[in-house]
Amino acid sequence: MMGGVAVLAGWATGDPVLLGLRANYIPMAPNTALAFIVLGSGLVAVVSGGRWGRRFAALGAVLVGMIGVLRLGEYASGDGLAVDHWFIPVPGERFGLAPLGKMSLATASAFVVASAAVLILAWPRRRVLLGHMAGACGVAAAMTGLIFVFGYIFSPNSPLLYGTESIPMALNTALCFVGLGVGIAAAAGPTAFPLLRLSGPSIRARLLRTFLPLVMGTVGVVAWITHLVTTTVGASSAALSSAALAAVAIALFAAICERIAGRVGGRIEGAELELQQAHDLLEAKVDERTRELSRANADLAKALRDTQLAHESLQRAHLELKQAQSRMLQQAKLASLGQTAAGVAHEINNPLAFVTNNLVVLKREVHGLHDIILLYQQAEQTSAEYQAALYTKISDLAEEVDLTYVLENLDGLLERSRVGLLRIQKIVADLRDFAHLEEADFKEADLNSGISATVRLMQNLANDRRVTLETNLLAIPRTTCFPAKINLVVQSLVSNAIDACQPGGRVVVETCPIHDGIEIGVSDNGCGIADAIRDRLFDPFFTTKPVGEGTGLGLAISYGIIKDHGGTIDFESSPGKGTRFRVRLPFTPHCEAVFHQDGPSEAQEPMSRMV
Repeated sequence: MMGGVAVLAGWATGDPVLLGLRANYIPMAPNTALAFIVLGSGLVAVVSGGRWGRRFAALGAVLVGMIGVLRLGEYASGDGLAVDHWFIPVPGERFGLAPLGKMSLATASAFVVASAAVLILAWPRRRVLLGHMAGACGVAAAMTGLIFVFGYIFSPNSPLLYGTESIPMALNTALCFVGLGVGIAAAAGPTAFPLLRLSGPSIRARLLRTFLPLVMGTVGVVAWITHLVTTTVGASSAALSSAALAAVAIALFAAICERIAGRVGGRIEGAELELQQAHDLLEAKVDERTRELSRANADLAKALRDTQLAHESLQRAHLELKQAQSRMLQQAKLASLGQTAAGVAHEINNPLAFVTNNLVVLKREVHGLHDIILLYQQAEQTSAEYQAALYTKISDLAEEVDLTYVLENLDGLLERSRVGLLRIQKIVADLRDFAHLEEADFKEADLNSGISATVRLMQNLANDRRVTLETNLLAIPRTTCFPAKINLVVQSLVSNAIDACQPGGRVVVETCPIHDGIEIGVSDNGCGIADAIRDRLFDPFFTTKPVGEGTGLGLAISYGIIKDHGGTIDFESSPGKGTRFRVRLPFTPHCEAVFHQDGPSEAQEPMSRMV
């Protein structure tokens, strides 16, 4: 592209160096320069990418290809289409025997090939075969230019086709074709011909990259020396010189082949040496593995003795897995409980607030209406005397709605509604206290408050089962714990106690301080716990309830929670007389209690240590 710009500048200024590099060399035709500018710009647009760039490159390639085809048509038919005068006309002069400013036959042919290559590269979805074709066209254009470059090198005073009427290719035209062909081959990419053979880490590609430049240079130098000798010496001397150069060329290529063989043979010998070393290393490893197998056979008896220990370890792992599963269920239950309490507080408190406020306003307004109705009733005699028809309608309506009853019971109805709303507010508050949404962290808490809220929430279940639910909560210090988890333990124990009682039974929840913490007691006068199931009472998924009524996780989760708080949980039971559970918590749990809050509890202790 830059060569074409320089030639156009030469035609504008008349500088022979810009036109043909030397004053005695034929200059590049103006249309040839334009074609190089168009194809060079298109090649840059293709490499840069973009839809519009590809379209520009394709349009330019089609235009240049058409110019080349028409110029070839002129040579074939002899018709004067004056293609060279379409864009930039030049004077009809001659350079020796050749006309000046016309595109040569070789140039037109090379432009057709190069235009086809650029058009293929501009195609948006070209296949592998098209890429190879583009690369081959680039090589053909470069080789065409290279032939004429060698012609100028071999015969600088009378280059190829000089001295005839055939139009020779200018030297700068040949150089531009070499550059354009190389650019097309590079744009075709390393997956297309000819770079496919030269790129990549393969040995063949590396050898080609190493020796191909040397071979090409050697061939060019030998050909140039041969031409030089044959044109400067006599016939006999030329034959002798050509024979000598042939011998030198044979020796040179033999040296090249020897170097290639040395490198390849050296690598093959190195590979064989590495293979032998690998074989020796493999034999050594086989011997070592044989000795290891002998030692393994000797250790087999010991491994068999360790089988029992492994089995016991597997049992412990299985127990830990069950505990982890129960802890995950506990976390999910607490999360669901918190979400439920939050939803209840959000969905009930807001409408409850404005219903309560409206009830207060309604009660105030109804009092006013009540007083007005009483005043109207004092005017009944006057209404009956002067407005008999109206009085009759009022009397009938009052009798229909039972006005006397309404006036007597309206205050009581409003008061009962207010009491019901206050009860709803209390239930929501108890639910919030039970879940301790604002106390989800490990902190100091008043457990009596949370236990009271939990018992009130369990009151409906006790009423349905006709069981008396009582509390005896003594003053206890504030305790550092997870309040929501402790409430969950109390709720589980109270629920089990209610289920164990018959109608008319009694459940008592107690708290009291002890020397190093607090004690929570839940006792009932129900059926008690049979001796056969005492050792399994805290096992995960163990339950005595019918299928579908219990998961067997309540006491297991409670045991894990109390264990993580550094406390203990045990029970005393007499079949047919009742059961009492005791939960003991320290004022400040140990540090490991915090670490176990989201992980599985430690292995449970045998029940004989707790009861």
